[in-house]
Order: sequence, then C-alpha cells, then structure tokens
Amino acid sequence: MENKLQNFENTLEKDHSNGTTETFILNDKLGFPKVIKRKDESIELSEWISENREQYDEDLRKYGAILARGFNIDSVEKFKEVTQGFQKESLAYTLRSSPRYEITENVYVSTTYPEDESINMHSESSYAPSHPSKIIFCCVIPAAYRGETPIADNRLILKNIRQDILEKFKTTGVIYKRNLTGLLGMSWEEVFQTSDKNEVEEDCIKNGMDFKWISDTHLELSWKKKAIWEHPVTGELVWFNHAMFFNKYSFSEDLLDFISSDDELPNNTYYGDGSEISKEEIENIKEAYQKAIVEFPWEKGDVLFLDNMLMSHGRNPYKGDRKIIVSIS
Repeated sequence: MENKLQNFENTLEKDHSNGTTETFILNDKLGFPKVIKRKDESIELSEWISENREQYDEDLRKYGAILARGFNIDSVEKFKEVTQGFQKESLAYTLRSSPRYEITENVYVSTTYPEDESINMHSESSYAPSHPSKIIFCCVIPAAYRGETPIADNRLILKNIRQDILEKFKTTGVIYKRNLTGLLGMSWEEVFQTSDKNEVEEDCIKNGMDFKWISDTHLELSWKKKAIWEHPVTGELVWFNHAMFFNKYSFSEDLLDFISSDDELPNNTYYGDGSEISKEEIENIKEAYQKAIVEFPWEKGDVLFLDNMLMSHGRNPYKGDRKIIVSIS
C-alpha cells in the first residue's frame, strides 16, 4: 500500500504556483496524476479549463490523469457546467457492462455495484466497438470509509506484463464472449438499452459482433478486438482491453463453483485465436496493474479527468453514503 495510498498533504511536489492555482504530482514515483489545486476562490473550474485548454490537453496526454481539487464541484449542476466544455465529444453509455443510470444528459452515477465489492481495473468500454477518449469523475459525496477510485497508467501496465503474454495478445488480439440472461449478469435489454430484438441484431451486424439467440431471454455474443493499441495522438503503445476484467478467473470462486460450464458465465475472454487465457497469465496481468496503481482518498468537490486510453480505473469497497458521478466523451 506504500506506493498506492498517498497522504495528500505529504506529497506536495510542486511544479508550478501562481495567484489562482498550484500544481504538483500526487505520486512522484509513478508520475501521476497531476493535481490542480485552487488558491483563488473567485476562479471556476470551467473558466480555468477554458483559459488553459492547451496546457490541459498537453498535461492529460503526458500524465494521463488530472485531479482538480478545491473548486467545490459538489453537485450535478456544477459538474454539468464543467462537462459542457467537452459537450461536442459526448458519448452515450452503450453496450453496457455494469449497472449505471443517467442523472442528466451524459452524466451518470458511476456504478450501482454493491458497496462491499471491488470493481477490477479497466479502461471505459475498451471492449466495445467504439470507446470514449475521456472519462471525467466527480465526487459529490465521499464515502465514510474507503471507496477510492484507483487509477493505473496503461503504458506502465504494458511494460509490466510478461513478454510472451504480450506477444500473443499483440499477434492475435482478444475475443470477448458474453451471455446476456439477466441472471448471472445483465439482461440484453439493459446492455443494449432497448427491448427490440431487431434493433439489437442491427447493432450487432453494424459492429461486427456474432450473435445467437439461445432463448427469448438469453443472447450470446462474441467479437474480436485488438488488445494493444497505439494512442491516436501520442503514438504510444497502451494496454487497452477488458481481457482481465471479463475473464473467468476474475470471478469469485463461489461463482465458478456454482456454474457447471464456462458457457454459463456472463462474460469470458480468450486470445484472438480462440485459445484459453490461463489462470497464471491472468494473475500476471493483475500484478502488472497493481504495480501501476495510484490511489487517493476522494474529497468532496474533486474532479478527476482521465485519458481513457492512457489510464485504467476501478473502485474499492466502501461504507456509508458515496456519490461519484461520471461523464464520458
């Protein structure tokens, strides 16, 4: 935990300070996130971004993550004002993999997963036919205990994975398989946000996804994507996929004992040639994430900007009220 959970006040590695803000790197060893802390209460976050957009874009590409603190963005309305600056790029949350409901246009509660469960590290919708370039989190109410949103640099993860595993993913890609039943996972209606089978089939065909109706309530999907990507702006190679997140070895032992075959799993992943990803290989990938993680306690009004291709995120268990809202673009 020494490198992961940082005491905010003890890591003030300042690189710039002026009359309105001070900036520093939260975790100097891993080199992210960059923190922008407000000093002048008269400046609003949306105003700061507008006036420093070139620097903001450059920092997001360099660090992958920017944490804005002290701007008191502690309501849906204030957060919406911040995200309006990115409105032209807004994306809907489609082909869903977790329960989430929309509060207002393109502002969601981050997830409704049970509070006593962790959410594995992932980049938003990296499995989907189209994925967002940015994801923005806002802390309206911090948890009474824990509830951090760990973040990890996908460039570091790539360096930490065993070379033979990387080569196979680089050569073959990753196959995703989903069983949408609403029993051990989400229903097809919730995933596709429609109850019209024809719309679902059209969406699958358009996005190159194989589909099979096992029954009216059971839809089987499979498709292939790259596992290692080149960032469209920086040209850097990044680990960008849900190979670990959706794999059977990321499920609890209780669930694996409950089912009789892999065909009953809500999700699973394979190498792009159809071969199994072993438990040992998944463990290596998990370790690679852990070496690249930074955690920090949420403070009320925090806003966290992530380049979705450069960074992964997750969620720790928590106690008490917690309200983290999110926008994707």
